[in-house]
Amino acid sequence: MALTTKTALSYYQVESSTISEWPNPITFSLDALNADDVEVCVIDTNPFASEPVLSLTKGVDYNLDFAAKTVTCTSAAWSDLSKITNHAADQLRIFRATTTTELVDFTNGAVLNADDLNLAYKQNLFAAQEMNEDAALTRGGVQNISTAQLADSAVGTAQIANNAVDQTKLADNAVTTAKIDEEAVTDEELATNAVTEEKIATDAVSVNKLATDAVTTVKIVDEAVTYDKVKAASKIQMEGQLGTGTHGGETAGVVTPDVLKNSPLAPKCYGTVTFDTNTPTVSGDFNVGGVSRPDAYQRTITFDTELSNAFYTVLLTQQYNAGSPARYPSVLNKSSTGFTLYGHNGEYANMAMNFVVFGSTYDS
Repeated sequence: MALTTKTALSYYQVESSTISEWPNPITFSLDALNADDVEVCVIDTNPFASEPVLSLTKGVDYNLDFAAKTVTCTSAAWSDLSKITNHAADQLRIFRATTTTELVDFTNGAVLNADDLNLAYKQNLFAAQEMNEDAALTRGGVQNISTAQLADSAVGTAQIANNAVDQTKLADNAVTTAKIDEEAVTDEELATNAVTEEKIATDAVSVNKLATDAVTTVKIVDEAVTYDKVKAASKIQMEGQLGTGTHGGETAGVVTPDVLKNSPLAPKCYGTVTFDTNTPTVSGDFNVGGVSRPDAYQRTITFDTELSNAFYTVLLTQQYNAGSPARYPSVLNKSSTGFTLYGHNGEYANMAMNFVVFGSTYDS
């Protein structure tokens, strides 16, 4: 915007958005009653400017020579005055603001003189000129609309330009929950790290809010996964060695101590049965439901939980004191409910048989 000037009866104006073009000093042609009636302001003509008019201070921002009709910036140039450059001004106006306070008081019988008449006439003339020419950019006329001149509800939606209400025009706490449309706050409206731990309500993060694979190993505190949080493998999964696949629609679980006994690699029955002349007993046993003595050569073991069939293996060893005769233990009559031990040469004092059974309770 090239430098131009505008002269009116009540103001003199320099116009250029390039403030360095403004002359210093500025010579103006403007009649006024006295130096106090001459003031200077800068103007931002942007229709959406937050502060369209900024008054300059005489003796601080500029000096006025009323007789020579010059205004001189107190800095080397107008562009060096931070108050102006921070304002985005594109016009400087030297204007007259004549007081409307009565300067001449006429009384009955008083002598009229030319000075009083001229003063009263010029005051009225200058005030009328300023009222007529006031461009709403000085403090002189009604065209400067203040809050008091606005009727209640005068500024409606149609009077507000698009994008005119920026952050500086919003009062603190102006945007309440009721003013936010449902689903209006999307990902793009949230600043990075806006949702802090304090902003998340207790129990607000449900399963549906967790992304797939969101809970990684590093997110789990040491020793946080307790037995209650582990899905244990079932008996049928252990017996059938079903691995990590599914059986009957159920995913295989984790091997825990209580289901380890169901593995085909674990004994299904074991113990030590007495083989002397007393009523037989079993000690150190597992899955032994009972023991009987068919005769002096046999001991029948009954399972507490029967096996799936008779195709299991029984490991036997003879337990006896030094000097006792060997009994050559063997197995008779295996069934899913139990088996019979046979000891060659029959019973003997302090004699016992150790047995271990490997098989399955899994019905394939």
